[in-house]
Amino acid sequence: MGKGVFDMSYMPPAKSDTHVTPDRVYEMIEETWGIERSMMFDPCPINGTDGLIISWKDINFVNPPYSLLKEFVQKALDESSYGNRTVMLLPSKTDQAWFHDLVYNHDGVEIKWIKGRLRFVNNKWSATQPHFLALIKEDKGTVNYW
Repeated sequence: MGKGVFDMSYMPPAKSDTHVTPDRVYEMIEETWGIERSMMFDPCPINGTDGLIISWKDINFVNPPYSLLKEFVQKALDESSYGNRTVMLLPSKTDQAWFHDLVYNHDGVEIKWIKGRLRFVNNKWSATQPHFLALIKEDKGTVNYW
């Protein structure tokens, strides 16, 4: 089944599906949850191993390629059932089904909204959309917003 006009939002074509995380994001993670960059495993490093098929560690950081956004969020949720925690950098597409199905309506997710637009390390311009951080952990029965 092809994608129809109402199935997708407009996004200008990008030269790359990989966007290198700015230091500002790691600083926010440490300020919000006390997790240092050196403590986190990145299962989808640039030009690296397929993070969807490997086992993740106790504490993870994922800035997923947008083409596999839903798959990486689902993998983080699956990993939380093993007690693993994952901080994800995600686009603020709160109108889309993946956000409601996998993030907003899932217990055990903490959301930190990022003020302003990010400028990814490998990009000349700031992002065209806002982003947020999601800490996905074991289901505790509540969704927290920071």
